[in-house]
Amino acid sequence: MSKLKQNRWALTTLAAILVIGLVAVPFTSLVKVANFWFMIGLVFLIGAAFFIIEKGHMFAGCVDADTRTKIRCQKKKISVRNVATVKNGPIVVNKYARFCLIVSITLIVLGIVVTL
Repeated sequence: MSKLKQNRWALTTLAAILVIGLVAVPFTSLVKVANFWFMIGLVFLIGAAFFIIEKGHMFAGCVDADTRTKIRCQKKKISVRNVATVKNGPIVVNKYARFCLIVSITLIVLGIVVTL
């Protein structure tokens, strides 16, 4: 029961997308609805990948540049060892990535099964 409580927003979003798709079935073909579910699943999968990469500090060490004057900011240099230790940490799937993964995997599998 705690897993359902923990993932309640993912299941609610998934239910809303599925209900909208099922309401649209009388007005369009089932294959179009399944394709829509598949595409929405891919968008959520990209979101999950972003949240996993962001939590893994893969954007660490990026240098800001002033685009108006083309002069680099005079910031303190970042140590290469500090960036390496942060980037070599374990992969963390936070609650936003879990939300996106639950919705995306379900929609992609459902889209494939319906079109078979």
